[in-house]
Amino acid sequence: MADPNVKNDLKEARDFLNSRRNGLGKKFLSEYRITLKHLEKNPNFQIRYSDIHCLPLKTFKYMIHFRVDEEKKIVHVYAVLSTYLNPEKNWIK
Repeated sequence: MADPNVKNDLKEARDFLNSRRNGLGKKFLSEYRITLKHLEKNPNFQIRYSDIHCLPLKTFKYMIHFRVDEEKKIVHVYAVLSTYLNPEKNWIK
């Protein structure tokens, strides 16, 4: 399950990476999908703040921010952000 804003995060990242090198955005989206599959199998990654877990992508400097509902067995992705962004950005409600 993903927050509607995640689509915007992915589009911004894809567009930015494509502006750097043609086709790089496609590789980013592919790596994101592969990382999500790993996340589905094992959602117990580092808790960074409050109850938000973070999982970095291997190649790209982006991190998936998510919560795990153990009771319902649901992972909710809130954001996919560049690790270069200000960590004080208030995107979780």
